[in-house]
Amino acid sequence: LHAGYLTETFDAGYTVGDQSLTINSVAGVGSFTMNAAGSGGECDSGSYSCAAGLAVLDTANSPFSGRFDVSADNWLDSMDAQEMTISPAAGYTAMGFYMTDPNDAGGRFSIGGVEFNFADIFGASLGSGEIYYLTIYDSEGLGDVTIYANDVNDGYGLDNVTVGTVPEPGTLALFGLGLVGLGLARSRRAK
Repeated sequence: LHAGYLTETFDAGYTVGDQSLTINSVAGVGSFTMNAAGSGGECDSGSYSCAAGLAVLDTANSPFSGRFDVSADNWLDSMDAQEMTISPAAGYTAMGFYMTDPNDAGGRFSIGGVEFNFADIFGASLGSGEIYYLTIYDSEGLGDVTIYANDVNDGYGLDNVTVGTVPEPGTLALFGLGLVGLGLARSRRAK
């Protein structure tokens, strides 16, 4: 990534356990929106409501097993959302994030309108507590990423969401060839 990338760890600037339909990144990576709530699972336990939105959680305040922080203390929890959209900040071409506890009940991604089943990415249904790092790149700029769950009482956690720009390989190759050409021209002049 070029300098100027942003990473959201969910560790500062949030009240742990507060729910919202949209959570805007304090670090500026974008926004996270619950489009369709789940129901009937742990997201409806204690003071939580599946319909109240996403939440930044830590281990002490999580009603879920299998979801956890990757660094420091907190993560963004889907609260068993049936549909959640990540809207990255404009001007970036790459995004990466950790996803904990995906696909123990199935689901799918939609990236720029192209759909992928969780099984295509993670394999068959997984046990609770798995962790993966996902990366997305689009040389034209990132668009929304929508995550769908196929079970009304299953979810996942996200942590260390990073957005940045990646130089195009073609541009780097042309730059490298240009440097080689300058070097050859200079060596010819020296002779």
